[in-house]
Amino acid sequence: MIRPLLVCLSVLVFAGCTLVTAAPPSPTAVAAIVTSPPTPTLLPSAIPTDTAVPSDTAVPTITPTPFPPDLSISPEGVRLYPVPDIYAGEKVTFQILAHVPDNVNPADVTVHLLVNYQDVVSGTLNASNLQGSGVGLFEWAWDTTGTVGANLVHVILDRYDTIQVGDENRDNNQVALEVTVLDPATLSRPEREAAWTSAEIACCVLHVVKGTAAERDLNQLKMAVETAVQQAIARLGEQPARKLDVYLIDRVIGQGGYAGYSIVVSYLDRSYANNGFHQIMTHEAVHILDRQFAPERINSLAEGVAVWASDGHYKSENIDRRAAALIAIGQYVPLAQLFDNFYPVQHEIGYLEAAGFVKYLIDTYGWRRFRDFYSDVKAGDAATLSGAIDLKLQQHFSLTLAEAERQWLAFLAQQPPDPAAVADLQATVRFYNVMRRYQQLYDPTAYFLTAWLPHPETLVREGNPADLSRRPRAEVNVTLEVMLQAADTAVRDGNYQQANILLDSIERVLNSGEFLDPLARNYLEVVRVADKAGFEAQQIALNGSRAVVKATPANGVNLTNLTVVLSGNHWILSQ
Repeated sequence: MIRPLLVCLSVLVFAGCTLVTAAPPSPTAVAAIVTSPPTPTLLPSAIPTDTAVPSDTAVPTITPTPFPPDLSISPEGVRLYPVPDIYAGEKVTFQILAHVPDNVNPADVTVHLLVNYQDVVSGTLNASNLQGSGVGLFEWAWDTTGTVGANLVHVILDRYDTIQVGDENRDNNQVALEVTVLDPATLSRPEREAAWTSAEIACCVLHVVKGTAAERDLNQLKMAVETAVQQAIARLGEQPARKLDVYLIDRVIGQGGYAGYSIVVSYLDRSYANNGFHQIMTHEAVHILDRQFAPERINSLAEGVAVWASDGHYKSENIDRRAAALIAIGQYVPLAQLFDNFYPVQHEIGYLEAAGFVKYLIDTYGWRRFRDFYSDVKAGDAATLSGAIDLKLQQHFSLTLAEAERQWLAFLAQQPPDPAAVADLQATVRFYNVMRRYQQLYDPTAYFLTAWLPHPETLVREGNPADLSRRPRAEVNVTLEVMLQAADTAVRDGNYQQANILLDSIERVLNSGEFLDPLARNYLEVVRVADKAGFEAQQIALNGSRAVVKATPANGVNLTNLTVVLSGNHWILSQ
């Protein structure tokens, strides 16, 4: 548990105590400003008195506090992993998301981390996230062995006041938080026994944590992974130089996966972000394979190639008709703008556009010519990424980017109207917008633009299994996640009306902080019935007065089907 120390905030938002309140928990990284900044050579100032007033009625919001004009750190800018709880013996990673003005180089900003007034680690904001922000990342920096109980953590920027222009106000350069390290004896049995284990197949080495859904389903996953990787190999015409390391993790990060030297894919029973395992596994395998022949490829084109090779982003899709649908709903982004600022563009729109343009070039000129172009484009070829792509399009296809875009748009205009593709795209974009808003409010360390994406091989050696398996599991998380999962299922089934009904209900909870909406309240009550019976709901199919619940026992991963029925005004477990 992490308790912020506050002096200048008038209200502190806690999870509500009433039965239907869903006020968002303080993020794992919540910290607060310490009144007096440290002098250049001194330790942090004394702990302030906590004068905040708890509130059960505060409405959750993701509207950020306006940044001051100078260098600063806010309560939301400090995250500790594992989340949401830390147990003695675990090594804590710190992620520092500071506000850095444009005239300050993040790499020049020093960061000092202290625990109980003792220096633990220092460095600079020398990393970056997909949002493009400077980040201080200190992996496995604090060994919590023997620290059960309350611990005081200070985070200090520019401790020695070396930055004069852009850091005029030193009062906002540090935060303090009280971190409660829990007794490992209170861990659940699966978490106490958590350890990495592996299995080898033809293409890959699969890594899973014992006691997770991935370990339970490992035999089926072997075939699923092999099939996906073979599709990536076939589409790229590229054999892997080595067996791929695939880490199947028990929590959602971003949309469900990422790749660096290895592949990380979310696999859990309550996978609220993406249930298209084949597409995401193929997608991440493409990212590994294409680095063999295009080690400096541009991210926007790389994502387009991955969606093309996977035959869709989250499921099998007609990419041409889907790109035409994007124009039909008025959400098309000019390619130069897309390529120059790719990741901040709405995720589904950006990936679809990139895939559509890549597919058009491949269909027109063939994979081999496209591959030569793709491997030749480098960020340093021009002042902008769009300029680099423009230059190489001219060299390889005798087309400027503007000419290629006009030809592609003309091709899309010839696609037959597809109302189903339009409805599906609208529902998909809405689903992921709502899903990410849920993440920002209730599972912030999963949000893709600011998430910590550790190198799993290093994590296995130096970190904790909990870094990639522990996750928020409060009542509000379980309820909203099963609703999101139900909405995703409805979109996949083409039941867009049902998907939008569910998304309406979820948004009402996110807007109010309470389960006042009748549909959301019913899901909440079903979750509570399962919990009272000793189970955690993983999936809920709610149909009128009857709910079929896939659930796992408190200390296990074997799925059990429960039937919960509405009797009068109360949901009860059917015998």
